[in-house]
Amino acid sequence: MTDDRLTAIDLFCGAGGLSQGLSDAGFETLWGIDHEKNTKPTYEANHGCEMTVGDIREEEPPDLGLEKGELDLVAGGPPCPTFSLVGKSKINSLEGRDNQSDERHLLYEEFLRFVDHYQPKAFLMENVEGMLSAENENDEPVVKTIKEQMRGERQVADLDLDLNYTVRVQLLDAADFGVPQHRKRLFFIGNRIGADNPDMVEWQSHRSPRNEEEKKIKYKQDPSKRSSEDQHTLEGFVEEEEEREFPTFRKDIDSKEPWNTVADAILDLPPVSPDGNTPPTKAEEYELGPISEYQYWARNLEEEADWEDQPLLNHECRGHNMRDLTLYKLLGEGTSYIIGDIPEEHQPYRTDIFPDKLKKQNPKEPATTIVAHLYKDGHMFIHPNEARSITVREAARLQSFKDTFEFPVARTHAFKQVGNAVPPLLAQALGTAIRAEIFDRPVQEQELQKAD
Repeated sequence: MTDDRLTAIDLFCGAGGLSQGLSDAGFETLWGIDHEKNTKPTYEANHGCEMTVGDIREEEPPDLGLEKGELDLVAGGPPCPTFSLVGKSKINSLEGRDNQSDERHLLYEEFLRFVDHYQPKAFLMENVEGMLSAENENDEPVVKTIKEQMRGERQVADLDLDLNYTVRVQLLDAADFGVPQHRKRLFFIGNRIGADNPDMVEWQSHRSPRNEEEKKIKYKQDPSKRSSEDQHTLEGFVEEEEEREFPTFRKDIDSKEPWNTVADAILDLPPVSPDGNTPPTKAEEYELGPISEYQYWARNLEEEADWEDQPLLNHECRGHNMRDLTLYKLLGEGTSYIIGDIPEEHQPYRTDIFPDKLKKQNPKEPATTIVAHLYKDGHMFIHPNEARSITVREAARLQSFKDTFEFPVARTHAFKQVGNAVPPLLAQALGTAIRAEIFDRPVQEQELQKAD
């Protein structure tokens, strides 16, 4: 660990999207844990720390070689399917058991148990948008209850915890932070050192497009030829905003970029059936160099490196039957991107229930939310130009994993890991804001990349 890096642990770490983003923001993850054994090969292939496979409810916090209170950040996203949206009194009818026989804690309570053990200076907890409307057994908002528990104003089940954190809760869309995907997630940011928790609206780097021109693929340009459309005034001096490399996260950026789109993210990747195989299989070599700014970033090439020597990892999709391939071909610009708008006689599903069961991704927009269910069903993530569902690598690009991030597991496991992850770019934005506003230690991007 370099002196400039802060320490963190990642609970419910999965493949490590949160760990990756925090690393890019200047944190060193010391340990991770997840219950899914298939995440271990992926996590350990991409991160330089120990990862435990186990049930967090049965695990004691490990010795990190730090005194209590020295850990900088506890981060993690308790899985939403296990989080009760209705409270323990209603678990009985939902799960067929009573509270006496159910010795489990709600998994977010395990997150708080680890916070209590380490007493970190700050924490970052992620969960689903649906938590905002959830209520407990007393018809109280779940988010309000959790905030009170984090502040030490309410007991956490039967646990004797010492929590005294100021907390900010925000719903964020990953597209506002450079991720080529609309993905709304809820984040709890807390600290116990008297700092103001960041308002992530002030850290947004991207915005909705203002016109059709801004929806087109954003080709990478020579930085010397780029100019900023806005200027800002500081104490009477007018300064032109300096050119920014992607990604750049700063508070109150004057000129935000238009959202990154599906085209920006994946259209440099080759077809998966270059020999005309049916069903589509996979491709293992790049055929073109990167085109957009996002693609240059995703390739993660060393300066002056030859892209032709870079291996193409995980560029593989599931097979399809001819009926599916024909339906996929039917969708797109000039017809509709969702099957619900196609004439009724060609509908494979009831359109009153599944109008978007088949959805081709629009190349001029950010992708729809990548989900873990993609490993079972790819119909909602059809390639914009090819009659097939997207590959693992394309899903990873849309989640903002770089091409050098490897998923050394079976395709089904890889899809699930990608869909469950926190987008690394969103995590990097959060980590950068936490580093700057809570720890007063701005990120020096180039130095930190060298430290990696």
